[in-house]
Amino acid sequence: MKALLDTFLEPDDRVFLPFLTSAALIAAAVWWFRVRGHGRSLLGYLFPREIFLHRSARLDYALLVVRALVRTLGIVPRFVTTVGVAVLVARALRVQFGPTGPHAAPVALLFTLAAFLVDDLGRYLVHRAMHRFSLLWQLHQVHHSAEVLTPFTLHRVHPLESLLMSLRGVVGLGLVMGIFMWLFPGRVRGYWVLGVDVVGFALAALGGNLRHSHVWLSYGAWLERWFISPAQHQIHHSRDPQDHDRNFGAGLAVWDWVFGTLSLAGPRRRLRFGLAEPNHGPGLASALVDPLRAWGRSESRSEVDVRV
Repeated sequence: MKALLDTFLEPDDRVFLPFLTSAALIAAAVWWFRVRGHGRSLLGYLFPREIFLHRSARLDYALLVVRALVRTLGIVPRFVTTVGVAVLVARALRVQFGPTGPHAAPVALLFTLAAFLVDDLGRYLVHRAMHRFSLLWQLHQVHHSAEVLTPFTLHRVHPLESLLMSLRGVVGLGLVMGIFMWLFPGRVRGYWVLGVDVVGFALAALGGNLRHSHVWLSYGAWLERWFISPAQHQIHHSRDPQDHDRNFGAGLAVWDWVFGTLSLAGPRRRLRFGLAEPNHGPGLASALVDPLRAWGRSESRSEVDVRV
């Protein structure tokens, strides 16, 4: 299936093959300095059978295929585009405030940073809403029901959640682009690597795929107040009540720091993943259908209960 193959060949997807390769190299370094000599080979450490062949991981792979199928069939509506949002925003600003004159600012740098910051903040806010609001939590349970973490757990999401996150990205980038089209007419461009903003590309290349993995990699207390480490995201998936609703950030930890949801990784510890009572079973059909059924059973409240 071409769409499935494209998942690994498109630089705007975190499971882009070079990103997976860089994650494997970083994991190999972790093995060399921390695990080597403790009875596990490099290959066994990188690809443990008990994780990659786990029942939970098999659902990750199935949902990855579903995602590719949805994209192939064009099921996801394309009624909102980044350029469309940008044009509407720029037009509204011109009507409200009038046209702007020439500027000497480094437009490409400003646009690249603004686009990244707005996108990352949007990810934080939507992710936090997924945990806070009961209807959204019914969808997000598909992701948090993972009992083991692999790089493909990234795409272990209900198709409706995937649609919501896509719309978030389109609207956020369109908003920033529209503002820059108004401020700097005809000069909007950014710094990109293979069609991906340079900041996002760097974060994905520097171990982004280890966030959903068995490899514990902490950045240290100082850096983890600025950037989310793989260990911090693994804590986000933890079943331990003390870890609930922590580390919602995607790339930056700043939002968690500002809004009081930050948890530093600290010393290496064993974590249990998954949900005690997920709203769906272990099969693909249940993961697709049962969260929708749970919508009807959701109480009209603004917050969800703890997950264990």
